[in-house]
Amino acid sequence: MEQIERRASVMALKQLAYRATQGTSFDPDKRGEMLLNDCEKELRQYTAQLPVELHEHFEKRYLELYANWLSAYSRCISSFITGPARFPVRRAEKLSGWERSAREKLDSWAERFVKRANRQARLTGWEEIARLEDKLEKLKAWQELMKAANKIIRSSKLGEVEKVDELVALGMSETHAMLLLKEPQYSFERKGFQTYQLTNNNAKIKDTEARLKRLTAIASSPDRTIELEGVTVELCNSEERIRLHFEGKPEPDMISKLKQAAFKWSPRNMAWQRQLTDNALYATKRLLGVEQL
Repeated sequence: MEQIERRASVMALKQLAYRATQGTSFDPDKRGEMLLNDCEKELRQYTAQLPVELHEHFEKRYLELYANWLSAYSRCISSFITGPARFPVRRAEKLSGWERSAREKLDSWAERFVKRANRQARLTGWEEIARLEDKLEKLKAWQELMKAANKIIRSSKLGEVEKVDELVALGMSETHAMLLLKEPQYSFERKGFQTYQLTNNNAKIKDTEARLKRLTAIASSPDRTIELEGVTVELCNSEERIRLHFEGKPEPDMISKLKQAAFKWSPRNMAWQRQLTDNALYATKRLLGVEQL
């Protein structure tokens, strides 16, 4: 059986994977290892098609649905394992139906997620940097507004009417101001913006700053090409693309590997290309069997 390196989050499903085929396989442990391999491969294929900032969210939800499918799979039974005597055919069919439904839900969700993430053409280079700079400015302004609003709302020197006036002066609508001044639904909450709202927005600020820093470094770097045996690697920083120019048409096996690594054929550039990211560089080095680019 092929041995592949699995991430810790996949290995956390080991016991579930081993139990998944106890009622349908003569060697459930071996089959469980194959299921873990499949899970890791599928995650790699899907995340290769997604921007880096979506990887963590996708992986978490994908593994939740994969675990649900393994649980449904573990209820399935086969007459080859349990024996044909008094085998509950209808119950087995019902359990198999639940397993198929769980698998279909997993596959459907993953395909829809990737499709939505790639539905709109992503900006690249300086256009994306300009978008992120605008986004960062708005996030920071929202953070300051939330802090200023909380200071007003929690002031003991202002009455309710005065607080509404102060919040409106910050740029809020009167309706929004009134909602913030309402008694919270839960006892552990306070009037105004909650701590988690400021924490979440601050996390978005840090993520945007990190991406902005990375993209600025990429866009500021000169484009370059690397000549290897049978292929030219083009690192186009200005367009945030990595392109592979082969001498002639690649072998079918290489084409399959290129597609699995999210490379697409570009007739305009006459090359296999994908967005230039750390994952793209890693995938390219693995495809071409080189340590550095």
